[in-house]
Amino acid sequence: MNKVLATTLTVIGLAAPAVFAASSDMAPAEQRPAASDSKRESGSVGQFIDDATVTTRVKTALARDELTKARNIEVETVKNVVTLKGEVDSRAEIERASVVTTGIEGVSSVNNMLTVKQ
Repeated sequence: MNKVLATTLTVIGLAAPAVFAASSDMAPAEQRPAASDSKRESGSVGQFIDDATVTTRVKTALARDELTKARNIEVETVKNVVTLKGEVDSRAEIERASVVTTGIEGVSSVNNMLTVKQ
């Protein structure tokens, strides 16, 4: 029994470094994706994280701004393009939301769909 356990642990011990290296930056060059392969594709986890980060930054900036802070502005980010939706009290708030959003790192463009309350 001990011999089987020792053999199993030895095999696992020899195989584990190769398995972990293949998924890390320590992997030999032939096992790592080429630099050109690392670009984010639409819908990738990396893109989702970046979009979520941008959305959080925009929401935080809008909440901190004196003109837009009390508003319920929906923020959605897809491939670093931010869409703002909702109703605000004035045209000045619509314009200010665009200015604040454009100033956020990671925002490539703003689709401002805000409207003035009737």
